[in-house]
Amino acid sequence: MKKTDVRFLFSLLWLVIGAALVICGLRGLVDEYWSAMGFALLVVGTLNFVRGIRYKTDKDYRQDVDVRDSDERTRFISGRAWAWTGYCLVLGGAVMSIVFKLMGNELLMQAAAYTVCAVMVVYWLFFWGLSRKY
Repeated sequence: MKKTDVRFLFSLLWLVIGAALVICGLRGLVDEYWSAMGFALLVVGTLNFVRGIRYKTDKDYRQDVDVRDSDERTRFISGRAWAWTGYCLVLGGAVMSIVFKLMGNELLMQAAAYTVCAVMVVYWLFFWGLSRKY
């Protein structure tokens, strides 16, 4: 099965799950959180579905996407973007931990601190595993 077919199937899955959650929300079976989550999945599924249709029908678009997906520059930029996202998450979590401590909210302070710790442990595990591989 091709990568594009898997993406297409996932877009259909998001559509179905999203529609089910929205319908359940309208009937009062789930609260607003799940209904909003369903709406978000419905939107994401629809956008990905439309992109999948365009990919299958528009030859020029398909060629542009294939080139973009296999381009080394795009992969490098994507890797750097993920790295900066991680830096911001760790620093933001550390700052929020301090802010919550100063506000006297111990529960949120611990949640922020544990999140930073968890991210650092996951980073260390991936670094260790990748350093063994490469």
